[in-house]
Amino acid sequence: MSAKIEQLVAMRLNTYFKQQPVTPALTELKTELATDLNEAANDKERGGLDPEAAVAEAFSDFGDINDLIQQVNTENGDTDKVRRHQITVDEDGIAIDNGEALKINAEGISINNGAIKADVNGLKVGRWTLDADGINEQEPANTAAPSSRPVNLAGEYVERLPLVNEQRVAVADLASVTISYRSATVKVLPTRGTTDEVIVREYMNYKNPAYQGQVTQRGTDVQIVQGKVPFLIPLRVHVQILIPVQFSGKLALNSRSGNVLVGGLKQLMAVNLKVISGSAQVTAMAATSMVGELTSGGLIMDDVQVTEQLELAVKSGRIRLSSVTAGAYAVSATSGSVTGQHLRGGGRWIAKSGSIKLGFATIAGDIDLTANSGSIKVTTPVDSSYRYELESQSGRVLAPKHATVEHQADGYQTGRVGQTGTYLIHGRARSGTIHLS
Repeated sequence: MSAKIEQLVAMRLNTYFKQQPVTPALTELKTELATDLNEAANDKERGGLDPEAAVAEAFSDFGDINDLIQQVNTENGDTDKVRRHQITVDEDGIAIDNGEALKINAEGISINNGAIKADVNGLKVGRWTLDADGINEQEPANTAAPSSRPVNLAGEYVERLPLVNEQRVAVADLASVTISYRSATVKVLPTRGTTDEVIVREYMNYKNPAYQGQVTQRGTDVQIVQGKVPFLIPLRVHVQILIPVQFSGKLALNSRSGNVLVGGLKQLMAVNLKVISGSAQVTAMAATSMVGELTSGGLIMDDVQVTEQLELAVKSGRIRLSSVTAGAYAVSATSGSVTGQHLRGGGRWIAKSGSIKLGFATIAGDIDLTANSGSIKVTTPVDSSYRYELESQSGRVLAPKHATVEHQADGYQTGRVGQTGTYLIHGRARSGTIHLS
């Protein structure tokens, strides 16, 4: 690292910070800016610029530092005011802020205007309820379909942030694309026109080579990894990864935080999607197999066809499926929720203290349902024909009202809906609830 550049960067930064208060947040910001700007200026010097020009261009590329300082001051200043609460204790119970913050009376307990509520009807936490029917999630009144909105893929190629980086990799026989981003909005879309190139476009509110992604090609495999993520600088990153429309290989995407969109690719062999925290949407996609893992956040799948197995696991997030076809489902929800409509296929569904609500358009295979202190509700087509076997261990099992019951005992029931009964729906509830209709 050039000592001359380090000195020039420090002098320029001092002009921005000399009138600012000395706070821990601004001290960390100044240190982080110095590191990033030194790296950028040294890269430019190696490219042929003299130190003064390299530093000037690094500052110019980065953006408005005064705005950044003001934003950090606003977010970390000492302008917060202490709020005084009104506490009432009388014969009716206890109330804080007229019951808005806390209300305790003969009817039960309410916290934060009913966001958390416990009464004779059960326990409510946000949209989740725990009552005699198990654990369920209340759908918002204005969401009739799982997909919040149809995705206009043509409009997804437009970004508001400035383009700071574009890389192209030409691969004649592309076999796999692996993508890893820690904090960004990531879109994986087909290229426009016939091309063998993988195109990576990164849009950012601050320009620094250290923030740009690294694209590596090894034979027929392409790997894309996000660049440096600053600690205090509020960097916003939108990235478009454009893949040839005829791509028929493996796609792996790992997102730690941010929004993800995968759409318009219809010939994929295998898809592996992992989202730690954020939201993901998969639309207008077809693949031979797919594995999706959601730790916390939301996953929406719309107009998706998976020839073989579709494996999904949600831990504390939410999965919504609409018009999804799979050769075999393998889905589990642990303290999360899975909802679906217009589903086609068969497979295995497990609710571990979570909630699963499914609406099938076509039953095309055996269906296995397991509720471990969770709840599962399945709706089948009116004209469907299938056999069922339901068993309960301290849970509740509800069979279709129009079914022909063949055998019934305590906590166990078998029967048939329709005439042919080609496929079997098997439900097992362990301190949970299964409702088949």
